[in-house]
Amino acid sequence: MKDPSLPVQEAVYAALEAAFNGSPRVYDRVPQDENGRLTASFPYVAIGEDQVTSEADACHDASSIFVTVHVWSRKVGKVEAKTIMAAVCEALDVKLAVAGFGVIGHEVETGPQHLTDADGLTSHSVVTFRYRLAPVAA
Repeated sequence: MKDPSLPVQEAVYAALEAAFNGSPRVYDRVPQDENGRLTASFPYVAIGEDQVTSEADACHDASSIFVTVHVWSRKVGKVEAKTIMAAVCEALDVKLAVAGFGVIGHEVETGPQHLTDADGLTSHSVVTFRYRLAPVAA
C-alpha cells in the first residue's frame, strides 16, 4: 500500500491556506517557545492527527485516510470557532487534488464537535474527514 498521509496533509494544508488566506493562521504544527508554551495568536486552525487504513483487495490498491482538524479561539462564546469550523468544512468536504492519488470518495467522518477547554477561556472545535484514495499510475 502506498502511504497517502503526506500528500493528503499537503492537499489539506493548501486547501485551508487558500480558504483563509492567512487569517486565521493554519498550522500543521502549532508554534511553541523553548519552554513548550504555545506562541500562536488566536484564532488558529491546526491540522491534527491522521490515520491510514488499507482498503486493498486482490484487484485494487486503495486506502482511507482520516484527517482531524482543530479550530482554537479565545473570543467569548463559540461563535468565532463555529464560524471558522464551518469554513473548514466547506474547504475540505471536497474532492481534494492529492499528488499521486485519485480521490474515490470524501466525507465528514465525525463532527464538528464544539468544546470549551479546561482553561474556561478557549473554544475548541474538532472535525474528522475521511478520504478514500487509490494510487494513480506514474
